[in-house]
Amino acid sequence: PEIIADIEQKFAQRGRTMSPSNRKQALIPEGADILANRTGSAPGIIWQPVPNVTIMTFPGVPAEMQLMWAEIAVPYLKNEGWCTETICSRTLKFWGIAESALAEKVDSFLNLTNPTVASYANHGEVKLRISACAKSESAAKNLIEPIEQQLLQIAGLDCYGADTDTLPSTVGKLLLKACETLSVAESCTGGGLGAMLTGVAGSSRYFLGGIISYDDRVKEGLLGVNPRDLAEFGAVSHQVAKQMAAGVRQGLNTNWGLSITGIAGPCGGTDAKPVGLVYVGLAGDGEVESFEYRFGDARSRDWIRNLSSCTALDRLRRKLLAKA
Repeated sequence: PEIIADIEQKFAQRGRTMSPSNRKQALIPEGADILANRTGSAPGIIWQPVPNVTIMTFPGVPAEMQLMWAEIAVPYLKNEGWCTETICSRTLKFWGIAESALAEKVDSFLNLTNPTVASYANHGEVKLRISACAKSESAAKNLIEPIEQQLLQIAGLDCYGADTDTLPSTVGKLLLKACETLSVAESCTGGGLGAMLTGVAGSSRYFLGGIISYDDRVKEGLLGVNPRDLAEFGAVSHQVAKQMAAGVRQGLNTNWGLSITGIAGPCGGTDAKPVGLVYVGLAGDGEVESFEYRFGDARSRDWIRNLSSCTALDRLRRKLLAKA
């Protein structure tokens, strides 16, 4: 009855009615101890059906299970003496370098045993995870720290952060440190760059806003892009990317203006300007620059748009670090 009451209360707090099928979540084996689930409805259990056998079960929702594992299971296992060592990991994150190129740089570290170093890649981002096993968390971290410092020295600016850091959060910290502001002008990304920036809590302290200039008339009218340059060079060009960045910077009165214009596909490409061609414009610190990237036509539209936004942020990150 107590479990049913708890589940009903959680549904009521969310303004929902518990369905009959949710009553199954209250069924537990006789003699089992209940593990509270503070984020979901279904509890977990610890059960010893026979001597020397312990069964632990958790909800199937990954976020609920992960939290309960960290808060309940790990302390339980340690208290029972089943965990005699601790494993700690530190994940370094990279942008602007291929996994193969990074692997060549850190090749001598990839054969270490404790700590170990492993590389992972996903949609443009590369990660190096350093893992160590020791009697305590502090001892494991002491094994990780010198390896991390050596890797950072080798990687240089290609490493943008670690663990929970993201490119938007890293750029935000740099802008806050410099007491500077940012605005963006987007074409092919359609607001994706702005969404990344505003996904960081507190970003209003440095990100003022953006203009989605998907149509050339918006580029001309709101960003001040020269119509002759649009006619001669096209919307996807160095010239237009620079004018978009300068225009949004001036229009929103920010320290930095960042722009993206490109061909995300799957249609719209030509031999001269294929799908995956993207220009990033950056205005600030007395300069207006543009950078060309060719992400290829084999990637999906969403993938190209995401790569474009992340690459633009990385370009700004490197600029901010260079002037710091």
